[in-house]
Amino acid sequence: MLVTWQRVHAVIEKKLNEEPRTELKTIAPSNVLIVAGPAASGKTTFATRLALRLSSCLFDLDQVTGPLVEQCLALLGQPDYALDQELGQTLRAARYDSLLSAATANILLGRHVVIAAPFSREIHSQDAWQDMVARWSYSARSVRTELVFLECPATLLRERLARRGENRDLLKIELGVDLSSPAPRVDYHAVDGTADSEYEVDRLLGELHLGLPPVVSAGV
Repeated sequence: MLVTWQRVHAVIEKKLNEEPRTELKTIAPSNVLIVAGPAASGKTTFATRLALRLSSCLFDLDQVTGPLVEQCLALLGQPDYALDQELGQTLRAARYDSLLSAATANILLGRHVVIAAPFSREIHSQDAWQDMVARWSYSARSVRTELVFLECPATLLRERLARRGENRDLLKIELGVDLSSPAPRVDYHAVDGTADSEYEVDRLLGELHLGLPPVVSAGV
């Protein structure tokens, strides 16, 4: 049985094959910006402002999967912070598949898309990254995918988690876990999570518009 994103891909491919080639050429290339980083680094805020500036679709992991996850936790009698335990790992694949399937459907229709999530596995493995990008690789589309990684010191991340006071963060705070995230192992554009987000959006858009290489290359 095909997984969700493969079914979406098949439906759109069938439709496009029925359209005249002249219509295909009128659809502009898609820009896909993956906004990643540790908890409390400002991913949602930055991604939202970035999407507003680009007039693009926005897909945030918590917004896309949050209500269903909350219902699952309630039915299982588990607290919000169970997502930081084994249950969270069990649900991870389904959560990311839901997020990426929704985004992929829009990418394959020629939309510009901003996707926000930790992406802790995908950005630290070339194979995992390529597997993810392959979801929206399509011969009739020109898709540019860029990774944007928010950098923020662990001390500030902990302060932000404490300030927002959400139950899902209790384990991170009480156990004193290392909140920092290693640098991605794929090419990326670094964003200062301590700086003004509007300024960083301006800087990033200028960088992308000029076609400059990523600020940091993998392995540097």
